[in-house]
Amino acid sequence: MRERIARSFDGTSLARSPVNFHFVSLSMLRRFFGFSIIPLFALLACGRDDTASAHPRGGARTPDDGVAPRPAVIAPIAQPYRVAPVAGGGTIAGTVDFEGTPPVAEVIRPSVDQGVCGNSIVPKSVTLAGTRVVGAIVWLTDIRTGKAFPLERRFELTNDGCILDPFVQVISTNGTLNVTNDDRTLHTNRLINVGTGQVEGVAPFNDDGEVVPIDKLKEPAEIEVVCEQHPWAHAWIAVLDHPYYAQTAANGAFSIGDIPPGKYRVRAWHPSLGYADDSVVVSAGQQANIVFRIRKTAPATPTLTAPPESVKPAASSTPAASSTPRASGTLPAASSPPPNAPSR
Repeated sequence: MRERIARSFDGTSLARSPVNFHFVSLSMLRRFFGFSIIPLFALLACGRDDTASAHPRGGARTPDDGVAPRPAVIAPIAQPYRVAPVAGGGTIAGTVDFEGTPPVAEVIRPSVDQGVCGNSIVPKSVTLAGTRVVGAIVWLTDIRTGKAFPLERRFELTNDGCILDPFVQVISTNGTLNVTNDDRTLHTNRLINVGTGQVEGVAPFNDDGEVVPIDKLKEPAEIEVVCEQHPWAHAWIAVLDHPYYAQTAANGAFSIGDIPPGKYRVRAWHPSLGYADDSVVVSAGQQANIVFRIRKTAPATPTLTAPPESVKPAASSTPAASSTPRASGTLPAASSPPPNAPSR
């Protein structure tokens, strides 16, 4: 019980020393003054929050805190986004298609927690409707002024059956990501900034039903989420500082509205397939159409299927010197404009 309380209070590790200090101190009081420590220890336990919480790593960093920086599809911003009235806004609509052979889903055979994870797992990371990509993220990369954010800025990520769901999503900066656990087993989720390699937050779970709210994602970034106990579990998050984004529906289509008239760069991305860029002119009150085509450039390399002694994200094996943004550590991105294209 003391370890559970200490873990939820610290958010990253079991802080046994402070709890043992209070225990020893109270034992001395009992020895010299003859009263029971039980009421006071209960007061100590009740005074702490028994809900896990995530915090960014602070202080001196070690190699275990993160991984090497990798090319990312979302770059740091040059100037902040500014909310302003939009007069005569237009719309960008279209589809995202995939050209090539889709990656074959890997069959995972867990070596741990088979009672929860099962004897085999087939992660569903790619869904296609014909050639259309379902769940791809589409956003304007260079817009700096426009409409306000939606009022609802809560997002969900769930550990379910030893995989992370959803596999890919887009969220707003300064929103709240509720990471939950539906499994009766330990999970430790790490949120890694692909561009910097730094761990942005840690979500530790001891049992099912727990929720870890993360509200520290305040800068645009491509985030990879991994699980230390189950290294096959991955999720990807596009964190954007503006509301001009969409995720393709079951038919591979998307629409982004209320865009100020002008010329914009637009990017479509799926972490298992790659990305594609295009530019479009938006006219007042009109709809501009785009068809994105993501092209596969090389075969996939299987990721880890069993937890090693020290778990690292699968994407950490990507050479830092790579000249093309990669959708993950093992799957190269689509052929498209160079990686230094604006991606805010």
